[in-house]
Amino acid sequence: MNLGGILTTSRSGLNGMQKSLDNIANNIANVDTVGYKSRDTSFRELLNNQVNQNEVGLSQNAGQIGLDRGLEVDQESINQAQGALKKTSSPYDLAITGQGYFGVYDQSGQFYLTRAGNFQRNAAGELVNQAGDRLAITTTVPQAQWPQGDVKIAADGTISIQEGANATTVGKIPLYQPQNMEDLQTAGNNRYRVVNGGTLLATTNGDNLGTINQYALENSTVELAGSMADMITTQRAYALNAKVLQSTDDMLGTVNRFSE
Repeated sequence: MNLGGILTTSRSGLNGMQKSLDNIANNIANVDTVGYKSRDTSFRELLNNQVNQNEVGLSQNAGQIGLDRGLEVDQESINQAQGALKKTSSPYDLAITGQGYFGVYDQSGQFYLTRAGNFQRNAAGELVNQAGDRLAITTTVPQAQWPQGDVKIAADGTISIQEGANATTVGKIPLYQPQNMEDLQTAGNNRYRVVNGGTLLATTNGDNLGTINQYALENSTVELAGSMADMITTQRAYALNAKVLQSTDDMLGTVNRFSE
């Protein structure tokens, strides 16, 4: 491999390690974020270049060889592991056990998926999350007309309100999940969107996507100690690539001076 090839390899290594560091830092920043799913970065080697036959002089019997040209990020996957549940005192704190997601609508009506179940009622009586996104609900009674009383949310998402001896069913919370989890893409604010024209499964269609736990929230799946160890390892790899890049640049400078 010539010096230019070494520069290319080191540069790709730096780019890959930087993306990995950004991902790890984002995970660590969300260690306490409700319903957050950690992201994992995987790499693949760039297509190698075959060395010309006249560059191989070790043996006439030596086969054709190739030199790897570095790496690049293959994919950034979402860790779908179940987060631990913690008990709360709010009837609108909800946690999912299983692979499903809540559906929410932002201010413009755009639909997203989320595992963050820390909801509350706004001035209009709607169930919204911390960002003001409205929870997708199949209502039998408009939310603004829900009666006063004790709110009960069953494992299947059925919402009922107890008024003395009377219970009124006011709606049901569906769960959603992409048929192909590779179609799930992060969309910011702890939300996801389904891309590539992916099919969206829903409990309203009879799909079993998990159960809802009232008075509970799902913890982040970030494992802090492991993330810190990954950061140290990745920082070392980044520093090594930077050192190789600097050394190669120094050698190129020396070669250029000799050629003058």
